[in-house]
Amino acid sequence: MRILFIGSQESRNLFQAAVAEHAEITSDKNADCCIIEIAETQTLFRLPKKFPVPTFFYITKKDRQLLDALTDFKISGIFFPPIKPEEVVKKMFQGNIQTAVANGSEFDTLKAKIIAKAENIPPLPALARELVRLTRNDKTRIKDFVDQIKKDQGLSSRIIKLVNSPFYGVRQEISSIDRATVLLGLNTVKNLALAVSTESFYNKNFSLLKTTGQKIWQHGFAVARLCEAIAKLSGEDEDALYLAGLMHDMGKTVIVDFLVKEAVTIEDERNQLGTDHCAVGELVLTKWAVMKDIAEAVRNHHHMSKDVFSQILYFANQMHKNIDDPEALEDAVADCAFALGMSAEKLHEAVDPVLESEKADNDIS
Repeated sequence: MRILFIGSQESRNLFQAAVAEHAEITSDKNADCCIIEIAETQTLFRLPKKFPVPTFFYITKKDRQLLDALTDFKISGIFFPPIKPEEVVKKMFQGNIQTAVANGSEFDTLKAKIIAKAENIPPLPALARELVRLTRNDKTRIKDFVDQIKKDQGLSSRIIKLVNSPFYGVRQEISSIDRATVLLGLNTVKNLALAVSTESFYNKNFSLLKTTGQKIWQHGFAVARLCEAIAKLSGEDEDALYLAGLMHDMGKTVIVDFLVKEAVTIEDERNQLGTDHCAVGELVLTKWAVMKDIAEAVRNHHHMSKDVFSQILYFANQMHKNIDDPEALEDAVADCAFALGMSAEKLHEAVDPVLESEKADNDIS
């Protein structure tokens, strides 16, 4: 099979490497199909709306105007950098190696708009960014964290309310951030601040996902605490895994704007959109420049993966989702202990306090 490539030599080399076992990249206009590199909207103005052979666009600039204009073109698919050989092969050669997927352009155009939306999501709140920065600085003092949190009175009040919840088991009411830090420790208060600072992202209608923003946030908060508990037991980065748990469903805040009917499962999301909240969540976190391990764990949180971060997030998510099913919950704990090479009894000791505090909420997203 011969593929006509129109674009830079660098991009041509990338696609040649990707399809080397299946096809040949050529300059012959009589090729079997075509890939056109699009780096600016003006390029589209010079192209026909239909093509005589299956044609794919390689979009190197995520510009909203450019992505909106793609709906006018009858193409077989869209690629974005970085080029992944398995994706190129699947999209171009799945099924009959001589035939591109005819309806692929609809999903790809929609996916392009979702990516654009993810790229333009508001930045992580300033306080959250500062707390993450301080966490990574070995010279940070407790006072630095407390002073940052106290700057936002609304946030401080919300944290104090959470601190006084039964989960933390304080014997007398806590009325200040300073006192909370002394009694519960800096890490607990800092993580509560991170959780509260992200709550505003879920202030929208999630009815097509058959849940609410508050439930999604509460689920993320619970999974974050489970991730932290498992990480502490296994010697992994507690802060990073807490953040992974907290953010793991962030992609839902983007895809919900593109759903046209209910999506109960991740397969429903893919069937409607050609992508899912896991992949979109990875895009959002990559934009926010969080650790690569966190973004990858978010992408993988609906299936088992080999890396430890992804495994911990996967099992923490399974534990909370199955909190009202004793058998499934026990299976999740046992599988997690086996995967991470730890005692199931010790793991229960770590996660049970979080699970017990959550069992009152029976409707988990």
